[in-house]
Amino acid sequence: MKRFLVLMSLALLLFAAMFFAAGILARDRALADADRELMTRAQFVAHALDRTLQQRMIQAFTFAALPSLRGFAASDETTRDARAAIARVELAAIVNADPYIRAATIVDKNGVVIMTTDDAMYANWRARAFVATALRGHLHASTPARETNAIVQFYSAPILNNAGDIAGALILRVDAREMWNALTAPYHIIVVDEIGVRLMDRSYAQLFVALAPVPADLAAQPLAEKRYGADITEIRATNLTDLANAAQRGGAAQLVYRDASGRAIHAATQRITTNPWTVIVSESEDDILFPARQTLYAQIGIAIASALITLALVYAAQSVFATVGRKR
Repeated sequence: MKRFLVLMSLALLLFAAMFFAAGILARDRALADADRELMTRAQFVAHALDRTLQQRMIQAFTFAALPSLRGFAASDETTRDARAAIARVELAAIVNADPYIRAATIVDKNGVVIMTTDDAMYANWRARAFVATALRGHLHASTPARETNAIVQFYSAPILNNAGDIAGALILRVDAREMWNALTAPYHIIVVDEIGVRLMDRSYAQLFVALAPVPADLAAQPLAEKRYGADITEIRATNLTDLANAAQRGGAAQLVYRDASGRAIHAATQRITTNPWTVIVSESEDDILFPARQTLYAQIGIAIASALITLALVYAAQSVFATVGRKR
């Protein structure tokens, strides 16, 4: 009996050492595989975001070249009324043909709204980045912004007169859900701008909240140009400094950080090309290791059961042999 107990103890110690080593190897392999997968996902999401933004920018550019809109924007006050009817029909057709477009607007070269399908008539938008950029002759895709109780994006393009000079700009107000839906995935995705403010997060409450506190000098310009909407007058922040630093460095990067509850989070970042935004794809270490742990626990259970059965059979065989030996 004593010999049996010694053998059983040695077997259990051997199994424990073996599965401890196997557990370490399985953990390292699962984390390495997850990090590679996160980087692949981040690159895929970044490309999808670039594609969505650029398609809308090209659309805005195409609409801005329509003769009816160019003629209206280039006209002076004495001839504008005569060109207004067809331009108004054109803007309405643009909005009605696309379920994501909420409004189409024309501003003059001073940034003042001279025609729109919503209630922004005569508003002065010159300070808004999407207008200022278009009036400098560039296409623009804005960050999501809270406007009239909705989250929208503004896509803009310059409108040129016959001489090739900038006469105004066309602004498309688009539901931000178009961008979010294009990035829908079964993992956690965050999109932040160059100062770390969240432009997309599965937690709606975290929208327009920075990853880490933003210095006042960096926050001043976005707030002045109402980048996140007229209602956003200050930038709130969480305290994810490591993640914020990785996002602001740009490019592709991998890191592990602690969230607000202290969990280890593995993340991959990827900068897009259209705007200075960064895509962050992440997954908690607990979720990454859960399948490996379940498999390991099952293997341990099977191994222990097999060992106990084997030892029991050995013990039974020894008992039989001992009994036979005594009878002889």
